[in-house]
Amino acid sequence: MRPALVRLLKRPSAVSVLDSLVSTPLGIEQLELNYKRLRCQNRTISQSTSLNEPEFGSQPSATKESPAAEYNKSNRQPFSFRVHEIGSSREKTDDDIPHPKKYPGAKAPARSLALQQERLEFESDVGHIKDIGTKLVDDPARRHDFALWEELLRHRQRHYGDKGTLDIWEGLTIRHDGIELPVDGEHADFLWESFIELGLRRGLLLQEIVTYASELWKKSGKRWERLYLKVVGGLLERGMVQQAVTWHENLQHPHLSNPNDILHLLEPAISLGAHQMVDQGAIAPGVRAFRQICRRTQVRHIYGPVISRLLQSGLGREALWMHNFFVSHNEHPRRFEDIQRLLQYAMEHTPTYVYQKLETYAMDTFESKRVESNDRNVTTGEERVENYMVKEKPFSDELGARLFATRSFNLDMILSGLRMLGVTAIGPQSLREMAVRAHGSQDLLDKLRLLQRSGISVGDSVFARLIRRLAEEKRDILLSDLLHSDQHPDVLEDATMQESLLISYYMTRDWRHYQMTLAILAELSEEGPELFNVHFRKQIIAGHLKSAAKVVDTMTLRGRTLTKDSLDLLVRKALGPRRPGVGPPVRFGLHPSKEVLVVFRILKRAVPKGCHVDADLWVEILKRFGMTHRWYEVRDCSLWLARFYSSLAKPPGNEPWPIRPSDQHKARIAIPPAHYGSDMLKAIFSSQMQAALVSWGFRCRVSLSEAKAYNPFKVKGEQLVPWVRGLVLLRELEQHGIRLARYWIRRTCRHRLAVLFGRDRLSSRPRNRMLRRENPYDVHQVTQDMNRAWGSHTLFRGWEVKDLHRLVNPPSTKMSLNRTRRTVFRATHLRKGAFVRTR
Repeated sequence: MRPALVRLLKRPSAVSVLDSLVSTPLGIEQLELNYKRLRCQNRTISQSTSLNEPEFGSQPSATKESPAAEYNKSNRQPFSFRVHEIGSSREKTDDDIPHPKKYPGAKAPARSLALQQERLEFESDVGHIKDIGTKLVDDPARRHDFALWEELLRHRQRHYGDKGTLDIWEGLTIRHDGIELPVDGEHADFLWESFIELGLRRGLLLQEIVTYASELWKKSGKRWERLYLKVVGGLLERGMVQQAVTWHENLQHPHLSNPNDILHLLEPAISLGAHQMVDQGAIAPGVRAFRQICRRTQVRHIYGPVISRLLQSGLGREALWMHNFFVSHNEHPRRFEDIQRLLQYAMEHTPTYVYQKLETYAMDTFESKRVESNDRNVTTGEERVENYMVKEKPFSDELGARLFATRSFNLDMILSGLRMLGVTAIGPQSLREMAVRAHGSQDLLDKLRLLQRSGISVGDSVFARLIRRLAEEKRDILLSDLLHSDQHPDVLEDATMQESLLISYYMTRDWRHYQMTLAILAELSEEGPELFNVHFRKQIIAGHLKSAAKVVDTMTLRGRTLTKDSLDLLVRKALGPRRPGVGPPVRFGLHPSKEVLVVFRILKRAVPKGCHVDADLWVEILKRFGMTHRWYEVRDCSLWLARFYSSLAKPPGNEPWPIRPSDQHKARIAIPPAHYGSDMLKAIFSSQMQAALVSWGFRCRVSLSEAKAYNPFKVKGEQLVPWVRGLVLLRELEQHGIRLARYWIRRTCRHRLAVLFGRDRLSSRPRNRMLRRENPYDVHQVTQDMNRAWGSHTLFRGWEVKDLHRLVNPPSTKMSLNRTRRTVFRATHLRKGAFVRTR
């Protein structure tokens, strides 16, 4: 084995490799595998290293060798190649790391950092505000060297992943707040894309990036052109459709250069639901989000690309859905080829009336264009008459309504006159008069078919679609109510107006008009005939919170979720405003705690199905439970929040709620970013909230019989003071990954001990006075139980043994002393009942 190894090492290629390795032990990342260029690479690295040596101070030239080593070196035969001593990188001292005062400024090439691993590690550690002035980027001449920033970012990403990217972002924005990121070039693309990729996984960072971009636009008028597409498209790729629509509204001004650029969002939208749907007949969630984005953007001439791409992806149902949307928003195909494939799909996969409706629309749109395209210099009299008849003429809807209302004219006479005038479509008022004269649903359908055979369209309005659908379903009573309604057909297009009418009819028990409005909303709404969100908002406005909760239960069983509008209405109507520091008012005739309990149960059902709730709302719910002395609700809500949001980061297969097989695709779509759960828990259970939990735990009246027996650890014969239940809850929350704010917890515990056992000061809170008056415990027992609930004797750091008096009498603030003086004044000058009612 040894002779073979020697022969292998004597080869020129092996010698070159070893030569390069020993000469550049710290620049192994720059070594190329092309053997022909190794020696050239070695010379380049050696020259670069030699150039950099005087920049950072001279290194020790050599170490003194032993006599034996010198003798062996003198008697050794010279090699045909250079031999270098290989030193371990761990033998380097702190002097090898460059000192900031030895930097010459911007003249040093940033690329030399790649050859010195320890220095690159040192220079890239900028995610803090310590040691400012010790890094290259602290030099004003190098602060805007974005090639250097890119190299530092690549190094941190390679070694630390997301944390490394976050360090560089904090270095750019916190360590140095005057740096403006570039908006053009390769460096700009790499920096922005890296930060946004991390922001898509961490929602709070994404908000910081967008805020930074907005401030950059306001300050300098510069922006990175791909910010909108990167953020909204990235959210769509991750299945966060509601967040994508929300960020579209926030970013389209000024980050969306051209409204038609939203076509770039079509690919990620299609990829969400190309072939699997949650329910048969449901629209793909990505396409639904794309339609909402189109509704909020002034787009033009995108009919052809969108319909064509949807059909290519096998989403024919979505293509028909988007066709109806485009037509209702005056966005039409520009060429017949744009709608030709959609006609083919409708003929093969849809009912006859759908195809006939689409065919009529295509004929109405392109027939006149086909005639006008025959450009002739000379036309005969017959051709002029034909062109005159085929060309569409503007026709008054009021005149048509009078024609259909005249009993002397039958339908054949009216159609003949319309054909002579070249009319190809009638308005909703004409359709209403024709439907009123019909004898039942079947007669109305026959007249509609006769109109279609005559080449006359009734349009695609909600009124026309609703008349056809009610006639096909034989719902004569609803059809009659619609035809004799005093609402103008154009009013039926306003979904907000119809929903307000529905709520008005519901509260006045006008069931006939209620059913008619319900049918109109079913035609308007994207939810289909169920209208879960409409019914939910109806019950909330009517003040029926329990009925609203039942609607949410049904939605949960069907796999549906509440929209943002429904959640906003729930918060606005059910919770209502509350003054800071004051408990919630009475609304809907319910106790405030029952109100909040119903809201919590609704959100508890809706959130696991993908409904997003802000952390501020959860904080408000916990506050209202605590202010109304509902400790068990506080505990249940806190533990549920901790279990749910801590489980979001688990791998697939460990979902925090049961998922039916038919809902697996939708569950994958609703998966939030990796750090979403931890960010939510950090925002909900802040240091102030943890202090509030401890304080609410002390509000228990120990005179009550149920409060005397408190055994949280289920140890036989062990009884704890019930006031420690806040500490017990915090220890349970810690097991779910919540980081405890020990300083704030200790401070709150000392404050509560001062209320119970401190100097005799008249508290401004009636409940504090009551607790001190009814306190049956000794201070030693309370402190011991608090340490047992905490799990160790580190809660008070031994002060309960060394100086108990100082522990229960913390320093008073000036505000606290003033509040005590006001309380004493009220107690002296007010009557007893009046003083009790004051705070």
